[in-house]
This record gives sequence, C-alpha cells and structure tokens, in this order.
Amino acid sequence: MDILTFITASTDTLPASALELLAAARDLGQRSGDARVHALLIGADVEPHAEHLIHHGADDVLVVSHPDLAYPEGDVALAILETVVQQVSPDVILFPHDDFSGGHVAPRLAYRLQTGIVTDCTGFDVQDGAIRWLRPVYGSKAMAYMLIQGDGVQLATTRSLAFEPLPADPDRTGETQTLEIDLASITPLVPLVDRIVEEAEYAGLSLDQADIIVSGGRGMEEEENFAILRELANVLNAAVGGSRPAADMGWVPHSHLVGQTGKIVAPNLYVAVAISGAPQHMSGAGSAKTIVAINKDEDAPIFKVAHLGIVDEWQNVLPPMIEAAKAVVEKQRG
Repeated sequence: MDILTFITASTDTLPASALELLAAARDLGQRSGDARVHALLIGADVEPHAEHLIHHGADDVLVVSHPDLAYPEGDVALAILETVVQQVSPDVILFPHDDFSGGHVAPRLAYRLQTGIVTDCTGFDVQDGAIRWLRPVYGSKAMAYMLIQGDGVQLATTRSLAFEPLPADPDRTGETQTLEIDLASITPLVPLVDRIVEEAEYAGLSLDQADIIVSGGRGMEEEENFAILRELANVLNAAVGGSRPAADMGWVPHSHLVGQTGKIVAPNLYVAVAISGAPQHMSGAGSAKTIVAINKDEDAPIFKVAHLGIVDEWQNVLPPMIEAAKAVVEKQRG
C-alpha cells in the first residue's frame, strides 16, 4: 500500500496536523500490512521541514516550494496533487480536516479522481483488506464506520488531535525529492481579487491547532464583552471562538465559528461561556477532551455534556478565573 499525506506549511512553521497525518498514515499502514508513507509538502521555502517529516514517520517527502505557495490557492493545490497522484499512484490520500485542505481541496480532488471521500475521521479499522473509516455522525451523538466503494484511490480527512504524533526518531532516514512544477501555467478558475487580513485580536493561534479554546455565545450580550474572553485566552495561550449567534451578530469572525456549519475542533480544553449547548454547536465542540461550561441557566443543555459546569453569571466567574489562571502561569514560569 502507498499512502500519500498532503501537508501545507509556512516558512517558519510546520503545523501540528502534519505530524498527526503521518501518525495516522503509519497506523493505517501497519493495519494494512506493508505500506510506504509519502508526504507531499507545499509552501514557500519549506524544504527544511522535510527532514522533520521523515523523523516523524514519512518514508519520503515530495517538496513543491515556491514564493507563490505562501498562500496556496485551491486550483493550484489541486493541479499539484493531480501531478503527484500520477507519479505516486497512492492507494490512500490523507488530508487534515481544515478549511483549506479538508474542506476545499480534498472534495474537489475526489471528484476529479471519480472516487469516494470520508471526512472528519477520528479512526479506522481494516477488515479483509477493506478500510473502514470511523467518523462522528448525528451531531457527534454516535460513531459510524464508512466504506468507500470501488477499487480506486481512497481519500479521507482526519480530525485535529484525533491522532497522537509519533515521537521523533533522529536515526530515521528517507528520501527528499524537490518537484519542479510550472505554477505559472496553472490558471485558477477563481482569480484572487484581494486577501482579507484577519482582525488583529483574532489573528495568530487558529482554532484548528489550539490546545485550549475559549468560546462565547449569545449570553455574552454584546461584542465588547468578548474582550474578557480574549483576556482569558491570552493568559491560557488559547484561541477564541464563538457560537453561531455570536458570529452572526459580528461579535467574532465567522472564521472562528465553532459548530456544525463552522469549525469542528477537538482541543484538550474547551471553555464555553454563555453558550446554551445546542446540538449544532456541540457537533463542532463535542470532541474536546475536557469541556468547562459557564452558564446562568442550570437547565442549559451544555451541562449534559460538560465535564465541569458552573451555574452563574459569566461576569461573576471570569474575573476570578483570569486571576487564578495568571497565578498558575506565573508559578509555572517561576
């Protein structure tokens, strides 16, 4: 079996999802028998990341590095992938379940290859040579195994934090190959008109990669009150999210919407402030390892899924929580 992982990176940063993909690929390879894991790495000046990928499980790394790939466009990524698929002939292609790779590129590639795709996978099993992809269904209230029909290449996206990265093995060796692809010859179907820079207070740590997320809902009452959520997030080195009402009212950018129609996240800690816990929201946050809920309504649905619940006004809870968090952080630094 040949498994191809699709990885985008910046010059300075290799996303955690890259190492999680390699861990998933190695696990799938072991369950399927002998397998070779390829990593397709695209970005601007990303060659130095190749060795790191090999140490974490890649057998070889195919690098496409170009200044125009600092912010890759979907059509360009698709063209690169189609070229690499013809070269590698993989049996499986794995993507991170994020906006760009999992939400935009992977489904379009599946259509072009006329094959099936399973999104938001948290695991898999192999029976009689067939891969059964595990994913949440019914708003994360149940889990289901899914099969891709046919003999073609299988595509899947993996949920963030669903797979633990393998420890680095500095003795591990592999081949790195730089691919020369003429990006100028690729004409995007949708031309880039302008790039909108995310609001400064929300730029930086993304929901996809955050270990801790602090989210606010309708009960925060107004946009100005999200300042206290950002203050708590700064102390905890967390990302800030919001529910559908908070995003629709402009209190948080839609790129930070957590829920069925927004980001599906799986942080170690999810702090839900003034969020009722509707199924649409919990389908995006329900996989968090620990959920802390703060809500004045003791009958709020979120208390049924929260690991720790605080029934009170957020104004009474957040200020002392921030001070306590500051004290813990200072103690750790000292």
